[in-house]
Amino acid sequence: MASYVSESGYVETQQVRGKVGTSKPIGDELLLLDVETHEQHALDLSVLPAISDDPLRELRARARERRRAQTQPATQPAESRPATRAANHLREEDESEDDVGPAQQRAKRRQRAERTATAQQLPPETPESESPPASAPAEEEESDKPRPVQVRDVVWSRDGQRVVLQVLSLDNKDRWLATVDLAEHKLVPLEHWRDEAWINERFAELGWLLDNETIYFLSEEDGWSHLYLRSVSSDQRRRLTSGRYEVSDVSLSRDGQRLYYTANATHPGVYEAYRIEIASGRSEQISRLGGRNRILLSPDEQTLLVQHSSSTRPPELYLHPLRPGAEARRVTSTTSDEFLRLPWVEPQIVEVPSPGGGTIYARLYAPPEQPRTSVRAAAGSPRTAVGASDALGATRPAVMFVHGAGYLQNAHQGWSTYEREFMFHSLLAYRGYVVLDMDYRGSAGYGRDWRTAIYRDMGGPELEDLEAGVRWLADNARVDPVRVGVYGGSYGGFLTLMALFRKPELFACGAALRPVTDWAHYNHGYTSNILNVPQIDPETYARSSPIEFAAGLKRPLLLCHGMQDDNVFFQDTVRLAQRLIELGKQDWEVALYPVEPHGFREPSSWLDEYRRILKLFETHLAARAAE
Repeated sequence: MASYVSESGYVETQQVRGKVGTSKPIGDELLLLDVETHEQHALDLSVLPAISDDPLRELRARARERRRAQTQPATQPAESRPATRAANHLREEDESEDDVGPAQQRAKRRQRAERTATAQQLPPETPESESPPASAPAEEEESDKPRPVQVRDVVWSRDGQRVVLQVLSLDNKDRWLATVDLAEHKLVPLEHWRDEAWINERFAELGWLLDNETIYFLSEEDGWSHLYLRSVSSDQRRRLTSGRYEVSDVSLSRDGQRLYYTANATHPGVYEAYRIEIASGRSEQISRLGGRNRILLSPDEQTLLVQHSSSTRPPELYLHPLRPGAEARRVTSTTSDEFLRLPWVEPQIVEVPSPGGGTIYARLYAPPEQPRTSVRAAAGSPRTAVGASDALGATRPAVMFVHGAGYLQNAHQGWSTYEREFMFHSLLAYRGYVVLDMDYRGSAGYGRDWRTAIYRDMGGPELEDLEAGVRWLADNARVDPVRVGVYGGSYGGFLTLMALFRKPELFACGAALRPVTDWAHYNHGYTSNILNVPQIDPETYARSSPIEFAAGLKRPLLLCHGMQDDNVFFQDTVRLAQRLIELGKQDWEVALYPVEPHGFREPSSWLDEYRRILKLFETHLAARAAE
């Protein structure tokens, strides 16, 4: 990655991450070492159930067929040769090469060749003066050998006589728990889960009870993260929690009689502290603070240290006696008086029906001066929200914020990590905008099926949910549907582009910040979970990458990207800009930030970016009211 602003005055470069599918996976080996005799014994991982059963077998077979077809003689008629990329079928060009000059024709052909090669990880034909990109490892022929794995956890019992291992396949489709027969030097499988989409490593906590016989662990096997017990010497197994909520942050009491945990059992956006008696299975809620809470049990187990926040107040520390319903006492005051004095707009949590079934939870910021009426809020109790009655007056413009990361929850009732956006949304509300911030499909906090709805289809279900959000605003918040803008960063930038390119009439304008424009250029760990790898699943990359749909742009677009971004490379925006130029698109611009990484560091850069976003909305949303 190049750095153009440097102390040396020269362009400096640094090594950054590789791209998805460009390195050969190398799995762990597992050895048992006798510290007294110094003997070591290799543990056979092939005993893990289904370790040789490749869940991507069919995709690999199709990839091999494509490669064989591509080796056919070049003299074969073009119309009888298979397409080199599914994108050639999915993308509809809005202009032909006959409409442009020779130089533009060459640029268009070269751009298409580059995109085709990127998706299949094959180097494009390049002039001798240019260096071709490094090629990715070729797919191996089908075999029944064990898949490579990662040994994630090695947890010994308290007496040191037993050990339990947590193992994940590198394709992240399988998870195993196993123990080791120390005398026979062999692995003994205990639990096995396969997710046809991907295993959720966030819910993989594991530990021992004091009996040195029983382990506790989290699993999403029923679609929600819950707590289980399992004997390591028998098939005895017991489920401790159940319901449409997620359990996390598990810890064992000193006497081994209880497990403490956090869960969003009362509402998807409220996280409270709980404990459960292991013998009886009786659980009880300890905290009732509302909002978002993280807990730490005191050494004497008389008190919980709680990091508590609300939607308008950053986290503070509280001491909570270890009694259900006890009063918590705040012990820190880290928020400035200046911040506390400002009249921030408190977001309401609302429910938006999802086209895929279920409910999209969202934060709604309403203009403070706007007339209000009572509507059904997310928790089911009457809350004030913007009314839908025609008698309330003229419609308002709106902005939809699209959170990043994909798998992240932002419509909870605690303090958001998007603190700048929270402040910006208050500003927009005071200027008369309604702001909707949705936990679209793929977001965290709502169970396995919501998380995996985007498998092999990034930008499909989420875009449907954004479209449902616009309809909800028009029906419930007195919003003019032709005056709705959209913005977001990283994954939110990606979805902003997908919306503007694939649903060009949905939003009046949009700002895509540090966006992924081609998933074949993102990292391996995140991307391969959801889209597999481009060598075996190019169709998925084609339908999920905004650059393939850039021809659909009709509305004003602002692109903002830091040139030192080592997460989503600046190259993503550069390549999209070139594509938009080739397509002859207008009403778009790029703001580049030479010294900024993925998350900006300089206040001046944040200010510049949000001034540009505000100007975009004021120009194309607020100003249209007079038209």
